[in-house]
Amino acid sequence: MSTTLSTGIQPSVWIGCLACYNAGRLVGDWYDADTADLVTPEDLHGRETNHEELWVMDHEGFCGVLEGECSPSEAAELAEVLADLSEDEAAPFSAWVEVYGEQSERAHWVERFREEFRGFHKNEGHFAQEWAEDTSQPEDQARMQVWPFNAIDWDYAAQELFSGGFHSEDAPGGVYVFCPR
Repeated sequence: MSTTLSTGIQPSVWIGCLACYNAGRLVGDWYDADTADLVTPEDLHGRETNHEELWVMDHEGFCGVLEGECSPSEAAELAEVLADLSEDEAAPFSAWVEVYGEQSERAHWVERFREEFRGFHKNEGHFAQEWAEDTSQPEDQARMQVWPFNAIDWDYAAQELFSGGFHSEDAPGGVYVFCPR
């Protein structure tokens, strides 16, 4: 069974035999990442072998959440975690993982990301204004269109807001905003 992310990306890994690598030979092949933990040394060699250890030496399609080498089981676990991401979530998810993705909580990364992600915004001031409008009462929203509300320095307001729990990460053309737990 192959898991393609809803981004259309199929995470894949190049799995190699460590015994062959240590002997100066490169023996391996590309596999779908979600089945990497099922690959055996016999699969790589095409015959019985006394070699035991396999290692992911290259990878693609992991939205930036896998850096360097890893075990085949780790690659399969990450592919499963990523399977639920939408195309719009891939880039901000990668930014979130870099700052908040605790390795011990991988199974819950997508769930936590969705709880903490507050969207893409032009800048922190833009987010502060939208957040104020979205969290105000309906009767306050009409008043927010006139003075003094329309004269608020939203960049200054954002400084207060972002010193109290919100966090932003630079993104092309703006920022991703998170409210980590």
